[in-house]
Amino acid sequence: MEEMNELFYRDPYCREFDAVCVSCEKTKRGWEVILEDTAFYPEGGGQPGDHGTLNGIPVLDTRRIGGQVVHITEQEISAGTAVHGEIDWERRFDHMQNHTGEHIVSGLIHINYGYDNVGFHMGDILQLDFDGEVTFEMMRNIERQANRIIWRDLPVQIAFPSQEELDVLEYRSKKELTGTVRIVTVPDADICACCGTHLKRTGEVGVIHLLSCTKHGNGTRIEMLAGNRALTYLEGIADQNTGISHLLSAKPLETLKAVTRLNEMNGELKYRMNGIMSSYLQYKVQAMEESDGTVVMVEDGLDSNAMRQLCNMIIEAHKAGVVAVLASNDEVSCRYLIMSSGMDLKDVCRTFNQKLNGKGGGRGVMVQGTYNVPASEAMRVLERELQ
Repeated sequence: MEEMNELFYRDPYCREFDAVCVSCEKTKRGWEVILEDTAFYPEGGGQPGDHGTLNGIPVLDTRRIGGQVVHITEQEISAGTAVHGEIDWERRFDHMQNHTGEHIVSGLIHINYGYDNVGFHMGDILQLDFDGEVTFEMMRNIERQANRIIWRDLPVQIAFPSQEELDVLEYRSKKELTGTVRIVTVPDADICACCGTHLKRTGEVGVIHLLSCTKHGNGTRIEMLAGNRALTYLEGIADQNTGISHLLSAKPLETLKAVTRLNEMNGELKYRMNGIMSSYLQYKVQAMEESDGTVVMVEDGLDSNAMRQLCNMIIEAHKAGVVAVLASNDEVSCRYLIMSSGMDLKDVCRTFNQKLNGKGGGRGVMVQGTYNVPASEAMRVLERELQ
């Protein structure tokens, strides 16, 4: 590992600093600037690199390349130039909240269930991969324990143990490392080798919310948020639930019951509507004149299920060879469903899609999709071509 003596390690709360540019090279990514020292954390260990400015010039990314911390900037900064650096602190603090939060969750899962974290990605949502099965109930248990660690406002400890101390220390992750090993300890939650930036105390994490646990390979992927990300997410959920609560005249903690009741009522209405629709379609079919083998009609207001049902009824009642039902989307497009009593319609579908600027498909005796022409125009073309 690196010597870990850069400014972002010595003082992870440093927001501004002064240094001298050592080198600057143009690459495809931009200008790669190396400073004599820096508070910019380079991407690593699942934590993104810092953004900010150097002498007002935007720093687009920070990476460690060949052991050096490289700042990717939009403009050149000549070697020997004195620079004033400013970290995008809101972004960095967010990363620190979520990285420390991840340690708390991963450590507690290891303590409680013996699973190791085998993958970590910090995007808009944190993804944590474990080598064992984590159920929803287990995840909720870990979430409660993690937030208790936050409430206790415990010190997050950073240490560089000697090799002799490492040999007897029980810690997670990166045990194959040699040289300087940085150990991050959250009391009663985690002891782990880590090169990321962390908070001073667990209370600064604020809150941890675990979103989901899903099977991933032979283990489990947990998605989580911590700190301001978690608060923003929970505020959004609360706002959504308040809106639903008002719409359904239900108490906030009874919206699920209200939505379940609404869903049951909707199911009953759909059942009744399907019966009414079947009766209506039967009436339409009985009122039709005998066909000559091909039927093309426009029947607005039908969904795809009703269109399919109507085609089946016509084929059965009138022994039609091909039935095409059109339903307007708007004044310039329509949906189609074409069914035959036995003919493969694949080529027919392709032909009419080309003629009517359509898209869609199917197989065998039924095809469906959309024509980007009015239903009346599509009807004229189909009547002419299907005869």
